[in-house]
Amino acid sequence: MVVMTSDDMATAATAMQAGRWAEAVTAFGRVITETDDPWAHDGLAQAGWWIDDADMALVSREAAYRGFRAVGDDRAAGRAAATLGYDSILFGRGVAVGRGWLARSVDLLAGRPDAPEAGWLAVRLAEVSLHADHDARTGLQHARVAEEIGRATGDHDLTFVGQGLAGLALVRLGRVAEGMALLDGAAGAATAGDVDDLMWMGKICCWLINACQEAGDLTRASTWCSRVEEICRRQDLAPLFSVCRIQYASVQMAQGDCVGAESTLEDVMAQLESSKRSARLEAVAQLGELRRRQGRYAEAEILLEQAGFHPGAVISLTRLRLEEGDATQAWSTVSELLRALPDDHQLERAEVLAAVVEAGAAAGEIEPARRAVAELRQTADRVCTEAVLAIAAAAEARIADRSAAQAAWQDAIRHSVAAGLPFDEADHRLDLAEILVDTGAIKEARHQAALALERVLPLGDGLAIARARTILGGAATGVPLTERQIEVLRLVARGLSNAEIATELVLSEHTVHRHIANIYDSLDIRSRAAAAAYAVGQGLG
Repeated sequence: MVVMTSDDMATAATAMQAGRWAEAVTAFGRVITETDDPWAHDGLAQAGWWIDDADMALVSREAAYRGFRAVGDDRAAGRAAATLGYDSILFGRGVAVGRGWLARSVDLLAGRPDAPEAGWLAVRLAEVSLHADHDARTGLQHARVAEEIGRATGDHDLTFVGQGLAGLALVRLGRVAEGMALLDGAAGAATAGDVDDLMWMGKICCWLINACQEAGDLTRASTWCSRVEEICRRQDLAPLFSVCRIQYASVQMAQGDCVGAESTLEDVMAQLESSKRSARLEAVAQLGELRRRQGRYAEAEILLEQAGFHPGAVISLTRLRLEEGDATQAWSTVSELLRALPDDHQLERAEVLAAVVEAGAAAGEIEPARRAVAELRQTADRVCTEAVLAIAAAAEARIADRSAAQAAWQDAIRHSVAAGLPFDEADHRLDLAEILVDTGAIKEARHQAALALERVLPLGDGLAIARARTILGGAATGVPLTERQIEVLRLVARGLSNAEIATELVLSEHTVHRHIANIYDSLDIRSRAAAAAYAVGQGLG
């Protein structure tokens, strides 16, 4: 490590460590003006990364690279080239440009395979493998090289970064327990102060959150989102704060908090409006999925098309095509995505396979759909998380006969509830309810639809709400309540308490309580929320 001796360099280094980016930019700028020190250019590049100034980050890093080469410091030049390799992709300069810089770093460090700089090159190669190439197996190999070099050289940052990347790669390969153990250890070390560089501290935590999302562990993901958000606010880590909020919005959506997710995503997209970071596409894809669920199809399509070949956007676009009745286009869209994913990326493929089954069943592509179901079942049995088990059960239900489908939908509901996925639960309840209507089990169908409607009402509109209302309206021969019970039900749907209903209708609370108990019995429901959902479905809300 080069020791920075000038007062301005010391000031800049202190400011960087404390997250005072503007102060660091000024201090590095003074050093560059006076000495053109390549280390000052390198520091300015890192400050540019933190303030989301792509031009500053890339141009200054290129100046640092040239400066290191001019003084014969190939190790430092190699690390600068490796950083340029990843940041060129991050800031939208292009994958080809990034690969060019990575190849240059490989050449410069070829004679020093055990140097810390070679370890940081391995880190950047792992990041590109995982995030750009979707190649977790190669990413795992590079991550393990980085961790080994970190341990051999005593570079703690490098050790824990390599460990974290290895954990993320293992999770994507379906080795969830092994991968999460590595990520927990790396994130614990990072937040306890064992990782000096704030950027790598934040990245390790983001990888853990990402792994939790992919594994369907929403409780752990939410906990870490809150922890990282707290750190980001305290230390003004703006880029990481944006990434964390995007991840948090995904958790909010999955847990049914569509209002919170919408607010978070709109705020992040406004903040990143001029940003060149690829993270913005994740926010665009998520908002597109929310708009699809809300039935705002024109807005959804615009957003999802903007997100390009982002896997989440392609899956959402597939379902949008299905809801519009274009099964052929849906099948074509999702088949292309599946072909692009490596066979050993089990968790990443699981969500895609679910969409493949939906589109295949609708388009008459039954054999490919059956193969997708078989792969999903293998993944579910290996990974054994509630979220993946729910996906597999739902896929099996889509291609099964009526009797087997009913049991499979019940399994999908049970696993969705255990995973804390209310929107998925609602979809599965509606699929089950439609089977029940066909078999004449009207009372149970209505019960399932009412529960589903309760879950999706926060969306305000959309296909799930329309399906639930159709079942509730079509399955019943009129509302099986007395006029007084209907009056009480309307007020329950408005959110009034028993005491408030008693005042409104000039009844005793005891009488209101009895009416509500009779309503529950007549409708076969067990909560005020379910009663309110039923009322809305019947147009009584």
